[in-house]
Amino acid sequence: MKKPRLFLADDHTLFVEALHKVLETEFELVGSVGDGRALLKTAPRLQPDVILLDLSMPLLNGIDAA
Repeated sequence: MKKPRLFLADDHTLFVEALHKVLETEFELVGSVGDGRALLKTAPRLQPDVILLDLSMPLLNGIDAA
């Protein structure tokens, strides 16, 4: 069975790395970014099935990015 494609958006690198380790058995990590503007630029190109994002990110917060 194909794993859902996951994209992470969070400005805390250690947290992103920890999430990746926890979720890698259930998801295929297709990318990660550290701010909301990068999320809007990158996610359409990667076309993930799931985006997990931080609400408080620089440049554009997660609420506005969503």
